[in-house]
Amino acid sequence: MLLFSIFFCFLLGLEFDLSIGNAYSFSSDIKINRNSSNHESINLTSRPNTKGFKSPQYYSIRMRKSNKELELIHHKLYFENNLPDNITHFEFTDGYNLLLMNFLYPLSIYDYVDIFSLRFGLGTVVLHPDVTINEIRYYKKGGGLIPTLWKSGYQIGGISSQISFNFNKNISNKFSFNSELKFSHALADVDLEGDYTINIPNTSIHFLMGISFGK
Repeated sequence: MLLFSIFFCFLLGLEFDLSIGNAYSFSSDIKINRNSSNHESINLTSRPNTKGFKSPQYYSIRMRKSNKELELIHHKLYFENNLPDNITHFEFTDGYNLLLMNFLYPLSIYDYVDIFSLRFGLGTVVLHPDVTINEIRYYKKGGGLIPTLWKSGYQIGGISSQISFNFNKNISNKFSFNSELKFSHALADVDLEGDYTINIPNTSIHFLMGISFGK
């Protein structure tokens, strides 16, 4: 699929970026509502880990034409601290994915031209929950390294945004190295098979390095 995406971008004259990295997430105030007559709710505050190099790995892929981009960030959230006793597993490791439409603005800093740029993005969140509440596991197989949105387990909901500072250095006329410091904020709701609805925000700082293909 990755090779097909790169080949597809070359055919259409698009640039393609592939980056790996990690992210630091700030604490999230999470609300879990039970969809029953008593409307029981669970409120918790926890700071997730990303574990960017643990499978399925954290990554970003982008397709770009001029200054417009479509980006998928395979973000992951492992909540392991401050969980109530009845929640024994709480993670989004097949993805708290950020799907964004970006605009890229080149920066000229002293004599450095076409090396630095700012990126602004707005989009949605694609989630794949793996949650165990009261010894009941809410998980549908279908996730993995590359989200297959047409299979079970993924839910689209919420809004995501980002701003990033990007460094790009040409290797040849078709390849370049890039590194990026990214700040993202997202709000999302996820349904657990009709039993619970989870409101889960995330604010993160991301650190990425990668390769750009095409011009």
